[in-house]
Amino acid sequence: MKLKQAFTPFQYRQFRYQYAGFSVSVFGNMVSLVALTLGLLEATGSGATAGIALGASTIPLMAFLLIGGVWGDRVPRHRVMATMDGVRALAQLGVGIMLLVGEINLLLLIVLQMLFGTAQAFHLPASSGVTGFTVPKDQMQRANSLLSMTRGIATIIGPLVAGALVATVGAGWAMTLDGLTFVCSAWFALLLKLPPREPQPDSNMLKELGDGFRLVRTTPWIWTSIAVITCTHIGLGAFMIVGPVVARDQGGSAFSWSVVIAALGVGGVVGDILLLRYQPRRPILVGRLAELLLLPALLLVALGAPLAVQVVAVALAGVGTTASDSLWVTTLQSQVPDESLSKVSSYDWLCSMVPRPIGYALGAAVSVGGAAVVLCTMALVAAVSGLASLTYPSVRQLRTPAESVTN
Repeated sequence: MKLKQAFTPFQYRQFRYQYAGFSVSVFGNMVSLVALTLGLLEATGSGATAGIALGASTIPLMAFLLIGGVWGDRVPRHRVMATMDGVRALAQLGVGIMLLVGEINLLLLIVLQMLFGTAQAFHLPASSGVTGFTVPKDQMQRANSLLSMTRGIATIIGPLVAGALVATVGAGWAMTLDGLTFVCSAWFALLLKLPPREPQPDSNMLKELGDGFRLVRTTPWIWTSIAVITCTHIGLGAFMIVGPVVARDQGGSAFSWSVVIAALGVGGVVGDILLLRYQPRRPILVGRLAELLLLPALLLVALGAPLAVQVVAVALAGVGTTASDSLWVTTLQSQVPDESLSKVSSYDWLCSMVPRPIGYALGAAVSVGGAAVVLCTMALVAAVSGLASLTYPSVRQLRTPAESVTN
């Protein structure tokens, strides 16, 4: 396949709108993650305020994700996205104004961040069901890879831009920039042309939640994949906490660990580039095998392998986890009925986000001693969950639609 074919999704105007809105908002998010912490630390002199703010946004995010999935299947998804982008814009602009005037009202900060987290809970499941309407089925994997690659690049560049903004014009303007990116994202969402939703007068929230759970529970390739994703994210969370401890105990430096983490991000971008050119016939099987690339990374870091070896292993782990994620998202969008896609995606988002804090807590609890043991244990858990998933025929045999395969 020629390289230019990898960018075929950009030929479709609707995808260009989707991509533009996604790009500006994810970049703004990466800027605000750093700017919010630095700004609150500078304004209050305490890291506790930043911790409270981040916690205030996380709690409603977890609490409302499943409800957000129901609404994403009830009403036109682009309207949900635009509305929630508006809420996120107001929340971040409010924080930006407080930082600009130099007076932090803790109660108002908590309220704004709770609004932000609630909006995220509704936006994420809705956005998961858009790609199927912005590109043809045979372009969905490439479209998802382009979106994922942009997220990876923003993860690398965003914090650098945030640091530069905080050092020059201040954190308040950085947060204001994030708010304005959501205004742009809302505008692009409104430009999308999605089909209207058929009203379901006999449905109710509990029934729809139950329908979503039933579909997940009775579809082995879905629930086993979500279980593996959960274990993987717990492992990655623990890796972020205990990895530096292992590096320090083995004589490594802060710089060497930063190189290892950078390799994870670079590997993720490479994984998406590969999927722009290669569309596997059995996406869940290939994704499950790709996830196993995390195992040598965890083990080599735990065993104190030479830095160059760790960097290569962690980069390959980034390739595997990101490629697996793109294949998983594409398979959901192509195989799950549209009227249930946001509900199923909400379970995916929930099981992607909740495990990371669990991993952080696990890492923090044992980082004083036995850190290498934790990494080895996480490698074992990831291996067992991945291999157990492969025992199900639907995981091994689910195929990409014939028209979507590129040799």
